[in-house]
Amino acid sequence: MLVLSVAAGPVEDEVLAGMEEEGVPSVVERPRHGDDDAITLATTAAGRSSLAVGVGIDAGGRVCVQHDKLPDPLPELYSSGPADGGTARSLGHDAARIVVGIPLRAERLS
Repeated sequence: MLVLSVAAGPVEDEVLAGMEEEGVPSVVERPRHGDDDAITLATTAAGRSSLAVGVGIDAGGRVCVQHDKLPDPLPELYSSGPADGGTARSLGHDAARIVVGIPLRAERLS
């Protein structure tokens, strides 16, 4: 799965850990322009990913998971503020679960 991230650090680490725990490999790329928001990054990643699912992590620590076939992100797959560790890991799990085709986690996100 493609992850476009401008925020290397704990949030990114947790997202990647969530994907790894679900058994879905990921590739992290750093966009040239670091001013894009998480939604833009996730939409771009989903469009470029062979799995049609992408994750965006912006400089503010917000995380978004997007499927290429959806016009807008689902609210439950976007952290409107900086993601804490649990939220970031849960979003990583959910991104992987979309790829695998199993139900999303039922945890509440921030």
